[in-house]
Amino acid sequence: MPTSHIRKPMGAIVEWAKRRLVAPVLLTATLVVAPLLAFSESTVRSIVDRWLSQCIVVVDSSQRSTEAPIIRIHTFGEMPASLPLTFATDEGQIDQISLINHVEQETTRIEANLLVHPLANQRCPGDLCPAQTIGAEKLTIRLKPVSPNYLYQLRILTTPAVSEDRIKVYVRPLQGEAMPCRVERATLANYVARQSKLVQLVLLSVGVVLLALVMGYLRRPKGDFL
Repeated sequence: MPTSHIRKPMGAIVEWAKRRLVAPVLLTATLVVAPLLAFSESTVRSIVDRWLSQCIVVVDSSQRSTEAPIIRIHTFGEMPASLPLTFATDEGQIDQISLINHVEQETTRIEANLLVHPLANQRCPGDLCPAQTIGAEKLTIRLKPVSPNYLYQLRILTTPAVSEDRIKVYVRPLQGEAMPCRVERATLANYVARQSKLVQLVLLSVGVVLLALVMGYLRRPKGDFL
């Protein structure tokens, strides 16, 4: 069969796709991205800088069937000098909180950051909370210093043993102590804040490239759709 007979149906299919698919996509992109076109380059850079410098603390947890719960504290952005963390349970008491040395104990499969906190392997009651001498329903420790983009892991021992969802974790600064951070449970909304610096950089780069492509496309002369 001559190739000219094949090209005609293919051309018709392409034209149909343009009419049916391209126009709705362009309309949606225009409604969402068009307001961004009024932003100057300096404004976009300012927004990115503010996003990278914001302070977010994300609380996550995990537990294997035969082990004590592990609370994970993810830090993102500019951190305060110290971070007061309170652990509480309404089912018994907390006997011990220990800050895990992630390099020695290999609690994560992949951990690129080999920086170990100076309080690693310390406990509460003990050096993590010098004023506390015995276990209680509520224990407060103060992490100091606090590194940005770091994963702190704490093992919680209780009597009787409780599951991870029965341990409440929150930040309660002292009266008059500034605390600019948002403290959140792990959700899809703070997924980026819980990733490594490399993953954050990749996701940010992909977002910037996609935004630049859409903005460049919308700035093309009218009528030039493809």
